[in-house]
Amino acid sequence: MAEDQFWVGVHGVIARGGRLLVLKRAPTMKYKPGSWDLPGGHLKVGESFEECLAREIEEETGLTIAAPRLLGIHNSIGPYLQAIFACEVAGEVGDLRRLRLRPFEHAEARWVSPAELDRLELIPYLEGIARRGMLEFVADC
Repeated sequence: MAEDQFWVGVHGVIARGGRLLVLKRAPTMKYKPGSWDLPGGHLKVGESFEECLAREIEEETGLTIAAPRLLGIHNSIGPYLQAIFACEVAGEVGDLRRLRLRPFEHAEARWVSPAELDRLELIPYLEGIARRGMLEFVADC
């Protein structure tokens, strides 16, 4: 039997004051435009999960992370697997308007509580990890 190709996504949960950072996907994105997502992206060949996470978060927000901790693996329907990490930011996040969002990827950043996620249109894996309880630690941050 031939093996199917699949994608590995690596995403970071950046939490402060009982809220987590979410990014709204740009309207020009091919997959789920306008959905809310965690910062992160696809693993490159030869890259560790931690290297991918640091690279993607820096590219998407301008933030530098430290001490990522694996929260779990989420297996989505289709050829996707997501590794979800809790992340600390090196330095202050400050005003979200100062984030360096790439307009072709994300249109907006927002701090939300886990309860507020129910009111947002979420990318499917984020909905799945919230439902599985993988974001419950945020309330204690």
